[in-house]
Amino acid sequence: MSQSVVMKSSKCGINLLLHPDIEFDLLLRDILQKFQQSEKFFSNAEFALSFEGRVMTDEEKYRIVDTIMSHTSVRILCIIDEDEEKDGILAQKIEENRTKEQKKKTIRSVFYHGSMNASEQLEIDDPVIILGDVKKGATVISTSSIIVLGTLEGTAYAGMAGDSRSFIAALSFMPEQYSIAGIYGEKPLNRRGIFRSKRSKTQGAKLAFLSEGLMNVRPFQEGMGNYI
Repeated sequence: MSQSVVMKSSKCGINLLLHPDIEFDLLLRDILQKFQQSEKFFSNAEFALSFEGRVMTDEEKYRIVDTIMSHTSVRILCIIDEDEEKDGILAQKIEENRTKEQKKKTIRSVFYHGSMNASEQLEIDDPVIILGDVKKGATVISTSSIIVLGTLEGTAYAGMAGDSRSFIAALSFMPEQYSIAGIYGEKPLNRRGIFRSKRSKTQGAKLAFLSEGLMNVRPFQEGMGNYI
């Protein structure tokens, strides 16, 4: 074999034909060089990677993947082992990895600049960070968490899609009404299936979160221990 690395396309990605005897660090350098030379063809591409011609440890395979992804725009979805079936199982594995990557990319926070006044309402499907106050009579509704970098005096509904890991945080926590995943932080309602604990209007930076189905309000730094 005259070249240390030969790149070949395969049904589900790229197959690397590797020299069996060259020192691994030199081989790693040559692999990276091959991908960098082909950057214009592989820009932001996603595919599976397989190897042949050389016996390698899992650590060496992972080093190759890490090197490629750290120095190029290529995304390696998975490593194909020689004993894997090349059709159904492999296609499923690639799709699962692609779905995981897409979910990571779509997780984001939305910033709302300015205070919300009475009668204003904000509904959003992402975590929201409000750079201002939520005044009495204003309402924030999110399927995820709500962070108010100011005073929360209005209404905040977090985790509206049922995500009990959502939370509500504010630098000054004095809401009219608040709930997380249908659990409210005020006196009980005569409505079956919804439980409310006694509301406590507390000044200072606070975090509201659920623990074992019950609403908790804690000083911000103490409460964040549940999320880090």
